[in-house]
This record gives sequence, C-alpha cells and structure tokens, in this order.
Amino acid sequence: MSDVTKAERPSGPKRRILPDVFQRLRARVGGWYQRIAKFFWPLTDITTRFFVALAFLRSGIVKASDWEGALILAEVEYSVSWMTPETAAVTGLAIELVAPVLFLLGIATRPAAFAMAALTIVSQIEYLPTTTNIFLVGILIWYCISGPGPISLDRWYFNQISNRTNALIRSLFAAGSWLREQVAPYLMLAARIWLALAMLAYVDIFQPSVGFATWLPSSVFFGFPTWVAIPIAALLILGLGASVVYYLLFLSIGYFMVATAHPNVTFYPLLFLGIYEARGAGAYSLDRAIKARRKQPEKGAIG
Repeated sequence: MSDVTKAERPSGPKRRILPDVFQRLRARVGGWYQRIAKFFWPLTDITTRFFVALAFLRSGIVKASDWEGALILAEVEYSVSWMTPETAAVTGLAIELVAPVLFLLGIATRPAAFAMAALTIVSQIEYLPTTTNIFLVGILIWYCISGPGPISLDRWYFNQISNRTNALIRSLFAAGSWLREQVAPYLMLAARIWLALAMLAYVDIFQPSVGFATWLPSSVFFGFPTWVAIPIAALLILGLGASVVYYLLFLSIGYFMVATAHPNVTFYPLLFLGIYEARGAGAYSLDRAIKARRKQPEKGAIG
C-alpha cells in the first residue's frame, strides 16, 4: 500500500499560497508608496512653505503700504487686549515681513514658524476664528517641531558644520534633532486625533464645547456622510493605513471644495494633509507596530 492517505498529504503549503501572494503584493505596493512619498517630499515641503509665506508676506505688504490704516485697524478692529495698538501693529508687521522670508528660504525655520504661529493664534483668539487660521497653526507647529525639509539653508548649513566644533551651533541643531525625533511622533498622533474629532463633530457623533469647537476644522469635511466619517475617524485614531487615509482625504476634500463651491476653498487644508500624507502615521500607530512586527524574525528561525 503506497498510496498516501488524506491525513498524510502535504496540504499545508498549498493553503498558504494565497495569503503569501497578498502579503508580498501588500509589501511591494507599500514599498512603492513609501519611495514615491520620499521622492516627492522635498516638493511638498517647499510648496507648503511658499504658500504659507506668501499669505503672511502679502498681509504685511498691504499693512506697510497703508500704515495709518493699519494703526486704525489695530486700534478698532484687530485690537489685542494686552497690547497697545501701536505695539500690536508694529509687532504684527515685523513678523509678517521678516518671518515669511526666513521661513521660505529655510533660515532659522523653527523661530520663524513659531513667530507666525503665535501671531495666528492671537488672531484666532482675539479677532475672528477661521478654519484657515487653524490649518495655518497646524502647519506652522509642524515646522516648529520637525524643522525644514531638505530644500533649506538650515539643512545645508547643518551639513556644512556637522564636522566642525562650534559648540553653540551644534547644540542648537542637536536640540532641533531631539524635537524631531522625540516630540514629532506625539505631534503626529495629536494631528490624527484632532482630524478624527473634527470629522466626528461634523457628523454630530462628537459634541465639543464652544471653545474647543473653534479649534476644530469641522467645516472642511463638508459633504462627508456619516457612514464614511466614522470608519475614517477610527482609522486615523488607530493610525492604520494613515498615509492612504490622508491621501484619500486630500482628494475628497479637494473635490468637495471645487465641485460644490465650498465656502472654505483654500490651499491650507490640502497643504496640511500633504505634509502628513508624506510623513505617515508616526511612531504611535498600528502602522508602525505592524511594520515592526514584520521585521522581527519568526520564532525558531535561524539567524
């Protein structure tokens, strides 16, 4: 009797063929996506810095061309409760004329981004809350923590002095690297949760307080039905497929803005999503946990 019984047939490998094919396909597509995102990141970075800088610089030029009018507006319309109108006008003008130029060129990028973020936060609190302000703050906080991309004088200068012994400069760059490595992952987690809460607030699943609602860009999710918003919010909170989710949000929000004459037609939500689409979910996510698990050798494997 040489026939092999059913129990002895090597059926195990056959059952694994289809899952293995999907696993290899998923790994290959993921690798392509990551390489494409890495390739386009410098373009995303410089485009974002250009449009953010343009918004502030344009406002500063308008104020500088009519200084008397700027003083009147600072006193009557844009009043800041804890600053005199003259001080507020001069401070705002200085930030709007100097910081965006530094930001665009990538010189002292973090201080420039911090100054513009502070000015925008004051405008959001003291003057008129807008979705544009919220996304500008989000973008600028990203640059405060993560610093400039590869197309910047900061990055070029760091490469030039990396082997030199200027202790102060090296300490400043070391602090920047620490922010990027240690704080940026928390920022990426916060950004995911922030967008998820904004989406859930738009479809009335989450009811924020009035004060908190002014910092949620809920209106940008105009057109999203509840059955779409809930799973997307869940994926964002978990950090599962985050780059793809950000990319789909980028396309969807862009479509709804253009096709439905959305009142918040600006570049800034798209620029914000472009940054996070390119950088992924961050360390505190299921994406990273799955990736780390794949890299671990199987139990009992040699080497």
